[in-house]
Amino acid sequence: MPWTTETLLKAIGAAKPTECFTEAHMVAATGLTAVQIERSALNLRKHGFITRTAKGCHKLTDAGRKAVEEGASLRSGPKGPQQSGQRIRDRGLRQRVWNALRLSKKLTVDDIVMRVVDGHERDPVSNVRKYVRALERAGYVRCMATREPKLSLTSNGCKRWLLIKDTGPDAPVWRAKRANQTLYDPNLEREVPLDQEPTA
Repeated sequence: MPWTTETLLKAIGAAKPTECFTEAHMVAATGLTAVQIERSALNLRKHGFITRTAKGCHKLTDAGRKAVEEGASLRSGPKGPQQSGQRIRDRGLRQRVWNALRLSKKLTVDDIVMRVVDGHERDPVSNVRKYVRALERAGYVRCMATREPKLSLTSNGCKRWLLIKDTGPDAPVWRAKRANQTLYDPNLEREVPLDQEPTA
């Protein structure tokens, strides 16, 4: 587990059981950035160490409480019955794309690629472009009228995308292989249809 995730788990464990521990409280308690908090909280929720209530409060699960009580170092991987030997990771490139959009609001595909790609992805530019188009068709982003200038004199410039529907920290999941393509939004816990026409 990354040290940021371990730091967050311990901070939540130190909170009172009745305290509403929001992401804003996490930033104040740990000194981590908002982006680090989002990623770490996602990791902890994904692997069952914390849960989030309808009011946005975060609390330890039984597995999370046990890990804190035992004082184990979790950087080598959690030791729970279903997690032994596994390292917690975020959901990859598309989660990082979503984080970048939430942080900056207005970005081109090139901007996103420079911020989120770490060199291990396969065809990241195409992957990012397809995911952003899916977000557009679901009504999460909009193509802005003003383009970002390019260095080439013959270029029409890069499209800039504006995030207009921010539903929370967890990236919407594009289910491209289904016959009726949708996004599943884990923040809303529901499917969102891709019924809008993409821009040219």
